[in-house]
Amino acid sequence: MAKKKFGKFVAFATISGVVAAGISYFLKYKSFNDELEEDFHDFEGEEDEFNGELPHEHEAPARTYVSLNGKEQENPTAEVTQETAAVEKDVEKAVEETSEEAAAIEEEIAVIEEDDSLL
Repeated sequence: MAKKKFGKFVAFATISGVVAAGISYFLKYKSFNDELEEDFHDFEGEEDEFNGELPHEHEAPARTYVSLNGKEQENPTAEVTQETAAVEKDVEKAVEETSEEAAAIEEEIAVIEEDDSLL
């Protein structure tokens, strides 16, 4: 019996929350739409006379720009390729050293096993 009443209460609370959220959303949307329309109408009727000249047009030649294509890196892929080759050599050396160490450890294990089998 208590479960039924609690279930009804939860359903009523959920429906009330959804209705409140819907009303809130509608009112916010309506006020936003009104403000947007006011802003749009603020610019109606204003006709600027444009004579074809920008306000700071005479200052434009004084600007300097930084070139994005530096002269230092003429062929960046060649530099990356050289770096990759160097890394490959380092990896090969590391693999070689590791395999030699593993072979030495295997030999030591074999010697220890032989000594243990003799006892």
